[in-house]
Amino acid sequence: MAKIENPLFLSIYSKMVDDILMSTANVEEANEKLRELGSEMAQQIYLTTEIVDKTKETITTREDVSKLIEVLFKVLFDKKPSDIDMESARGSVRVSDESCIWCQEVNLEGMRGFGYCEAFSGILQSILQFKGVDAKVFEESCKATGAEQCTWNVRLV
Repeated sequence: MAKIENPLFLSIYSKMVDDILMSTANVEEANEKLRELGSEMAQQIYLTTEIVDKTKETITTREDVSKLIEVLFKVLFDKKPSDIDMESARGSVRVSDESCIWCQEVNLEGMRGFGYCEAFSGILQSILQFKGVDAKVFEESCKATGAEQCTWNVRLV
């Protein structure tokens, strides 16, 4: 049996995902509801963790966004993301995690386009907004639906 990190978190999150999926048959609507869930979580995360102290007051560059992402990963997951790519995505920052905490041991078939880990998109987008950054964040690929890693796209507007 695989070792699951933080089984309580995963149990609560999977229940929330199940509830959202039961409330809609539309994958895009489910993704949006998960982003909204993350957005609601973000304010509490921002106010009760070291993120404010460990990040710049104003984020102005993609490098600043990259550093904020690293801090967010460290605070929330006690690790770094597998990769932060600013080169292949013009005007965007791509964040990849090969051992994503959100979808450990989750395998969904027939859910093309579903972002099981979209709550993280909502968290990241809201925290960027708190820092004055206009960005759209969405999950590009998800291990739960067959990808090799979870990847989020932070599109700076």
